[in-house]
Formats: sequence, C-alpha cells, structure tokens
Amino acid sequence: MTFKNVLCFGTLNPDLIYFVDELPNKGDDIRSSKSIIRAGGTAINCSELISSWNKSVHVRGNSIGNDPMGKYLVEHMKKNNINYENLIINELTTPTCSIFVDSSGERTIVSSGYQNLEWSNLKNLDDFDSLILDRYSIRFIKNEISSVKKKSNLFVCQTGYEHPIEYNLDFLIVSKDEIGVDEANNLIDSKIVKYILLTSSNLPARLMSLDGTIEIVPPDFKTINSNGAGDATAAYIAAFGINDLITNIKKACAAGAIVAGTNEKPTIEKIDEIAELVDVNPR
Repeated sequence: MTFKNVLCFGTLNPDLIYFVDELPNKGDDIRSSKSIIRAGGTAINCSELISSWNKSVHVRGNSIGNDPMGKYLVEHMKKNNINYENLIINELTTPTCSIFVDSSGERTIVSSGYQNLEWSNLKNLDDFDSLILDRYSIRFIKNEISSVKKKSNLFVCQTGYEHPIEYNLDFLIVSKDEIGVDEANNLIDSKIVKYILLTSSNLPARLMSLDGTIEIVPPDFKTINSNGAGDATAAYIAAFGINDLITNIKKACAAGAIVAGTNEKPTIEKIDEIAELVDVNPR
C-alpha cells in the first residue's frame, strides 16, 4: 500500500528555535548558542516530507495571517509543492512556536496558542486516501472527526495525544510521555485504534495491536534535536501505510531517527539505509 494524495491537518506556524545548555530557573537569564527560524507545525512538518517523497500533499488547519510570518509560510509551501488552497488566510495574527533545545537534544515548547484562530474543516475528503491529524487540532474539529471513518475509506492516523480519543483511528503515533500503557491498551482492546506506536527518544518503541506488542529498537544515534522526529515517523506512515507492516514501521522509525540524529531531511534512500539498522523483537 502506498497513498497517492495525503491531507495533513493540524498546526501551521513559524518555529523560533533556540539552542541552550539548559533551561533557566525561575528569574534566571540565559543566552542561546544558536537560533533559527523555520516553517513548522505538524501540518507543515509532515507535508514537507511527504512532498519530498514525491507524493501529492495538501494542508489544512489553523488560519495564518497576511502578516510577514504568514507570508513566510506561504512562500515555504509554494517552494515545497504543498497545496494550501483550503487554508484560511485572514487578518488575524499568524501564531508562532518558541522551541528551546537543550544540550541533550530534548525540547521545551511554548506556543502562542491556537484557540483564537479560525480553523479549516474536514469536509470534501473524497479526493484523499490518507489523513494525518495532530493532537493540537482535535479540540477544534471534534464535532466532525467522529464521522470521518464512517463516511469514507480514508486511512486515518494521528500524531500525539492530548484529548480523549472517542473516534476511530487506523494508527496513533504517540510519545510514552503523553499516554500511559494501560490507557493505550484500552484503546486497542476497545478497537478504537488499530495500531499504536509508542515512541521515546533513543529508547525502544513499542508497536501495540490486538495481535500483541512488538519492540522496535532504533539505531544508536545521539539525539541532536528531537524537534520534528515524531512528525517524520508519522509522515512516513501516512504516506506509505501499513500493508507491509514491519517493513514500514522500521522505515518510519528510521525517518524519525534521521531527523533527531542529524537534523537533516530524511530521503527515501537514507530511510531505506537506516531501516536496515532497526531491530524488531516480539514481546
């Protein structure tokens, strides 16, 4: 299985990334050794990679403004062949996301918030065969999301977990810090979610389903910056599906490891190479 037209629904914002030795204590002052601005948010992170893998990809999600930050995002999407025709562009302020990356590569995120923005909808999905959602968008589309699987044959996956999942998903990619094993098991046992991939930086991931649990051991990469690693894993699943389950899970985890360990965009060739270093062990 490989999908032809993917919709990435979620957050879109510039990322303001600061590299620091450690986070400050209350009232302290710190200096960043390096800082960068890049187009970010789950919808953009995923769509940028999916486009680079020669897939047709669209984005929807929070509105962006006609301000300089919004225009920056539009130019980035044009440059990366990301279709944004159903994105809301208005006079509201484009949201930003400040990300502090410490010396271990772990990140702390401060978002400017999405609750006062306009949000796209989940209508007119017939042209898509795969849909990826991010956790931040769920509260804004909760009245629509429960009917998506009922009305279509879309492959639906979600990255991250924040709000209760009371709708059907084919795949959930989530950090072990965001959901407990018991709660994950309940989602599987109730058949609300078919597969859950529990990730945790350089530690082994777990693939959970009614068939049991599989441990996925990533290559021995030192994490430089984990920002976007989970999105890369989710993007691969949304683009290539799970018919060849073990092979594609290994490749999805390899995509995330490449981002975390090199800060480079994972090409298909590099993913195939690194996937050979991913071990899979039944539990």
